Amino acid sequence: MEQVNSSNFDDYINQDCVTIVDFFATWCMPCKMYKPILERVSSEVKDVKFATLDIDESEDIAKRYRVFSVPTLVCFKSGKKIDSIVGLNPYDEVVAFANRCKNTNIDE
Repeated sequence: MEQVNSSNFDDYINQDCVTIVDFFATWCMPCKMYKPILERVSSEVKDVKFATLDIDESEDIAKRYRVFSVPTLVCFKSGKKIDSIVGLNPYDEVVAFANRCKNTNIDE
């Protein structure tokens, strides 16, 4: 998983693909517990890019997408926010979220 920040975030999500960004904080224990789940999902779910964004280092991005609780996963497709989930979710739910994002038609 790549770490993104305020300077490269827009370029990263505006690619022609599905991107899931983990909004996290270094002081957040559930965020630390999420890391191995997200690494596993990112290695198993094809056609989805995963990235992390530290809300304390990139507060402007967190505010833009109204991320007030961490961890929060936000899914983007070709730069458009299409879905999000909040909290520490189990592996199966993260896989289902990633697959749901892949199958969302942004032209609807």
